[in-house]
Amino acid sequence: MPLVKIEIRTGKSVAYRQSLIESLREAFVDALQTPEAALWIRLCERKEENFPMPPGRSADAVLIEISLMPGRSVERKEALYRAIVEHLVCDAGVHPDDVCIVLYEPPAENWAEHGGAFMTPR
Repeated sequence: MPLVKIEIRTGKSVAYRQSLIESLREAFVDALQTPEAALWIRLCERKEENFPMPPGRSADAVLIEISLMPGRSVERKEALYRAIVEHLVCDAGVHPDDVCIVLYEPPAENWAEHGGAFMTPR
């Protein structure tokens, strides 16, 4: 059950925002074979004054935070990172230098759904 948050600056079109969401969805399906029903993606827009860009990033930078149950190899995670960047470049026109991805792996016992612990085989 990956949880994905995409953060961008405000002012982008609905079509662009939808292409970002779809790019992430496709990357997870391609790289991790994540069932779409298990994938939560949300896009958050930030005002320019609330989202300063570090040097070397454009105003079009995309920050992606992923929470994922632990257990995947470094190679699988790297495949996911590559798939995300490839889809964002091809589908949404994002420059690779404008993509930042952070992956968190809270232990499985810290996940719950439908009011109970969420445990799945890996």
